[in-house]
Amino acid sequence: MKPSTKPLKLSVNHMLRVVVDTVIFVRALLDPHSYSGRLLFEYSKNYRLFLSPPVIEEILEVLGRGEIIRRFHLRHNNYPEAMARLLKSMDTAEIILPSEIQSISRDPEDDKFLATAKAANADYLISADRDLLDLKEFDRIKIIDAETFLQILQEK
Repeated sequence: MKPSTKPLKLSVNHMLRVVVDTVIFVRALLDPHSYSGRLLFEYSKNYRLFLSPPVIEEILEVLGRGEIIRRFHLRHNNYPEAMARLLKSMDTAEIILPSEIQSISRDPEDDKFLATAKAANADYLISADRDLLDLKEFDRIKIIDAETFLQILQEK
């Protein structure tokens, strides 16, 4: 069953509250025109992004890996400029501190995203991770991919 792409019934002033996982940031870096790239670069003013220290730590660690940098250089030639653009998208995020990280996902490393989304009272957790996507929903937070979320933003 695919999650609904219908936007939540919200007041005009309500900005959707969103947490995104690390894979979304990696895909945005590797291809700014991908669904992930469009979400973080073109549509960033259409929602409120929330991050937490454990999420930021993982994003920076993964983006600094040699294999990511090598993959980037195969497609592009200006890694520092692309990283600066990606970090700028993170700079607009609201940083929150999850009170507790419970074991919920099949992959315990993904629980930090669920805890961050819960602490942020997020409407959506945007992910490309099958362990998270298979949950579909957690504590009334819809877990969907970047393509589905872009459809929701375009319908709003």
